[in-house]
Amino acid sequence: MISVFKTIALLILALLLTACALLVPAHLRTLDPDVLSYVGSGGLSPEQSIQAELDAAYIGPAKRMAEALDPQSSLLQALEVRELELLDLNPGYAISGGPDSDFEAFLHWVQRDRAYSSPGNGVLSLLLARNERSVLLERLQNSKNANVTALLEVRDMPGLLQLHPASHAAGAPYDAAILTLAQLIDSGHFQTRMAGSIGQLARSAADGNPAAVRSVEALAIATLSVARQLDYRSLVSLAEISDNLDDWNQIAGLFRTYPEQVPLLYTALRFAGTPGTVFDYIVNHPSTALNDLQFSMREGPDALQYLLEQDHPVFKPRGTAGPAVQFLSRYRPEWFTALTAADASTGLLLKFGFMLCAGFAFSLSMGAAWRASFKRKEEAVSYGNPAVILRDAFLGVIFALVVWTFVEPDVLKSKVDESEQSPRIEFAGTFTLDSIQSPVRIMQELNQVTLLVLALFFILQLVIYCFCLIKLREIAKKKLNPEIKLKLLENEENLFDFGLYVGLGGTVLSLILVAVGIVQASLMAAYASTLFGILFTAMLKVMNLRPYRRKLIMESGLGTSPAPAALMKDIEL
Repeated sequence: MISVFKTIALLILALLLTACALLVPAHLRTLDPDVLSYVGSGGLSPEQSIQAELDAAYIGPAKRMAEALDPQSSLLQALEVRELELLDLNPGYAISGGPDSDFEAFLHWVQRDRAYSSPGNGVLSLLLARNERSVLLERLQNSKNANVTALLEVRDMPGLLQLHPASHAAGAPYDAAILTLAQLIDSGHFQTRMAGSIGQLARSAADGNPAAVRSVEALAIATLSVARQLDYRSLVSLAEISDNLDDWNQIAGLFRTYPEQVPLLYTALRFAGTPGTVFDYIVNHPSTALNDLQFSMREGPDALQYLLEQDHPVFKPRGTAGPAVQFLSRYRPEWFTALTAADASTGLLLKFGFMLCAGFAFSLSMGAAWRASFKRKEEAVSYGNPAVILRDAFLGVIFALVVWTFVEPDVLKSKVDESEQSPRIEFAGTFTLDSIQSPVRIMQELNQVTLLVLALFFILQLVIYCFCLIKLREIAKKKLNPEIKLKLLENEENLFDFGLYVGLGGTVLSLILVAVGIVQASLMAAYASTLFGILFTAMLKVMNLRPYRRKLIMESGLGTSPAPAALMKDIEL
């Protein structure tokens, strides 16, 4: 009766410890939404970020942020009121998107009598007209900036493959892109290093370098992709955070791949402050990146930056454990969230510690239930036996891995297949998504899943091995003659082969799961299950079972003759 109560108490303890583990918002390959909310609460809110843009009269950037974040209606009304006030004072903001002295001076000459539309028009639509380009060219020719001069020299550069030079009848797009870059450099919106790189590239192209010619053309195409979508003030804000040519090309690639998500991408780039991190995140998680970016942006710039630093998708509870996780999250202590946000590794360690303790309690409850089946207590092996301790420890690890897999099923999936099925991020003259993911990175992602499956199979075989050792020890403790013990060992032959059966079953099950697509591990992990079964079964029979049988055979052959004490003592397993 005591064993029954002990079993129930240990099961309840295992359940409570499992609930504590689920309360910790730490995951192996995802980020918990509560952690992002906690991080975002410590910085500026999205509304404050938009308000800062409005205070600076940057109505173009503010409008795009509002479209991406969908803030409260009161802020939208304030944005509309502020927009009307600013357009009444300066109609040119409909094109410029906000104050910029150099560009406003240009607009003063080319847009004096033209009706203005709503802010958000791409600056490219203005510069495609010949008259506007001529006025801007005349202004830029008076620039003292050497990089601007170098750019103007490649307006009629021969050797272009996708665009036409400025003097050609169809050369307006290329000319508009070159003049836009020159205007950004002349106004000081590009960083010094970035402006110098563009100038050096233009000088090399003017000297006839074929590679430089192709790079200038690619840079012009990237500029067209960005300038077609953004007003000048929004374009300036992205130029200011571009450290090098790759950043500019990456921004253009994102805009071309997701033309309907420009407000979201623009806001993410502004909040991140570095285009490369946003680009890499979308490349690494193409199927969930946009939704995750939008969720984190709504929590604030700090939350977005934390998401990009961790480079994990946002955790979404699903499967059989999904409802339980959602229910428990309501009662999560804040210090669990603060601990995980401060150090994700510490949160994972705490969660795994709870799960191990829960698994150990579950193993002890199974042991108590096992002992309750014995009629005589002396037949049961003591808790202090090394085989029992190892069995409980390994069973606890298996329990933790199984529960974690149910809570976070994506841990058994590779990110490679996800990227192959997603839209590609491509842009002329630069690399594509396929070239970004190196073979080394792909193998690392596969190895993470493979090693987890290998560890699960290995620990499972260790548990079976410990069970067999415990059974040997139970037979050895029985006060029976050697012949009866040999019969008992013969009766347990199927148990001693159980590791081999489990190994074969694990291989078949793994192959089925891989074929269906539930688990994405290498075939090596599947075949390793049979290998582990063979090795552990062989080790049990050769190193443990065979010596003990030999001892029993020798004892039974001695009959009633006195035997040395060493031979009469049961083997210690």
